[in-house]
Amino acid sequence: MKIISFAWTTEALLQGKKTVTRRDWNDKYAASFKKGDIVAAWDKCPRCKGAKKIGEVRLTKAPYKQWLHEVTDADEKKEGCLWGSGKAYREMMEKKLGGDKEVWVIEFEFNKYGALR
Repeated sequence: MKIISFAWTTEALLQGKKTVTRRDWNDKYAASFKKGDIVAAWDKCPRCKGAKKIGEVRLTKAPYKQWLHEVTDADEKKEGCLWGSGKAYREMMEKKLGGDKEVWVIEFEFNKYGALR
C-alpha cells in the first residue's frame, strides 16, 4: 500500500480539517496515484522512529498540478487552516521549496480507523 505522511499536519488531519495536501513529487510517482486509491496515512515518515499509521485516505480526484502562486485562502483552509491565509501558506512552501513551484495537489477523504474500502 502506498503511504502519505502528514508530519506537519497530523492534528488537522485527525480533526477533519485537512482534505488536501500539496507535494513536490516527480511526475512518474504522482501518476501512480489514481482517483479512488486508498493510501495509508502516517503521522511521519514510516522509517522515522516512533512513526505510526493513523488511518487511510481515499483520493477523491486524480492528483493534478498547481503553481504555488495560485493557492488561495480557500485552498489553505482545505490544507487544515494552519497558516491563516493562502499568502502565508504560499510563503512557507516557497521558502521550503526554494521559490514558486508547480506542485501536485492530492484531494482526499480521511478515515482515522483505516477502514476505507
